Amino acid sequence: MVSVIILAAGQSKRMKSTLPKVLHPLGGNPVIQHVLDAARGLNPDQILVVTSPGLKDHAVFQGVTIVAQETPKGTADAVKVALPYLNADTQEVMIICGDTPLLQVQTLKVLNDLTADVNLIAMPVRNVNDTYGRVVCDEHGRPTQIVEYKDATDDQRALPWANSGVYKIKASALRALLPQIEPQNANHEYYLTDIVKLAHQKGHPLAMITADADEFQGVNTRQDLSLAEQLLQQRWRHQLMDQGVTLRQPETIFLSFDTKIGQDSCIGPFATFGPGVQLAHNVTVLPFCHLENTSAEPDVIIGPFAHCRGGTFLQHGTQLGNFVEVKGSQLGPNVKAKHLSYIGDATIGADTNVGAGTVTCNYNGFEKFKTTIGANVMVGGNTCLVAPLTIGDGVLIAAGSTITKDVPSDALAIGRPQQVNKPQGAKIFRGRWVKK
Repeated sequence: MVSVIILAAGQSKRMKSTLPKVLHPLGGNPVIQHVLDAARGLNPDQILVVTSPGLKDHAVFQGVTIVAQETPKGTADAVKVALPYLNADTQEVMIICGDTPLLQVQTLKVLNDLTADVNLIAMPVRNVNDTYGRVVCDEHGRPTQIVEYKDATDDQRALPWANSGVYKIKASALRALLPQIEPQNANHEYYLTDIVKLAHQKGHPLAMITADADEFQGVNTRQDLSLAEQLLQQRWRHQLMDQGVTLRQPETIFLSFDTKIGQDSCIGPFATFGPGVQLAHNVTVLPFCHLENTSAEPDVIIGPFAHCRGGTFLQHGTQLGNFVEVKGSQLGPNVKAKHLSYIGDATIGADTNVGAGTVTCNYNGFEKFKTTIGANVMVGGNTCLVAPLTIGDGVLIAAGSTITKDVPSDALAIGRPQQVNKPQGAKIFRGRWVKK
């Protein structure tokens, strides 16, 4: 069985943040959550995360074994700290960096198929000035050594392969070789990269696969985080387009880790998808919409400039227009709310029309209350619906009303003061001001 060790004890000094780098949000999830998801895709025997003491109780680490590295002494020391927590029957150990959120489970599965004592993933060197360590190989393409960039000669820096930081090592070899790694600098840090040279010297079989460098984009600075977001979004956009979704000006559309959009849907520029969005086929999202925790059935039209959140469910044929916000509501088939409305904590029946400026007043400063609107209701413009409230089927609500009491089916509800017209009143008013 294979176990996974994720190294996440870095101090994140270059992020200039009180939040550790592995907890910074990326595509709707913390950085390390993407790594954990990739690791879980292997169905490993166990996952251990080596982290700093302050992070061991964080919610993101639920369901995994947390090991605290009390004093950061390098990657080899981090693995050494985790070894006592490995299951007794663990035969192989995969080691992954916690700040590489673009790593894909397919790549890990290819690595997992290798059977040498020490196996690693290398990535192509894109620029001779890239500061990743270089992988030195023998004439058969097998790795023999990893040389840190600062220690590499010009010839070694020109080598084609760089270290990704991902390894699969037999547990017996790891326990034998790890104690032989010596500190490499004034801080007495122990580098896991040295295990490759040690394994070669001791006659252990080594093997290597290669993968795209984008998968190993680390997150050490804000610039790195921005680049990782860019690469991840590009990957997700391409996946959606491959599945039959039209993205207009895709570089402006931002997705989350769990965004699901059906075939023949069309997404306009500058749409943002937070976590929890599921759109069926043939849904249209017009420009500048923000959706999160929202589900939509086929033929729904959203936007432009609409905001849906909080567990919203839009049924077949619903249309939301300009500057409409919907929160925690269910809108039935063919409901229309096309202008300047807030619909919160509401259930609206089929074929109801919500006029411009309608607001469900769902909060009294202490509690939230629900509004229930039946089918085939016409809500006039500039209407306030003060919850808790139930409006029956077929109701007509006059424009400008404030409705505070339940309305029975097929009633006409008028909740506004009676209009008063004063003859010649306008002339009298103007005359007073002209004299001044």
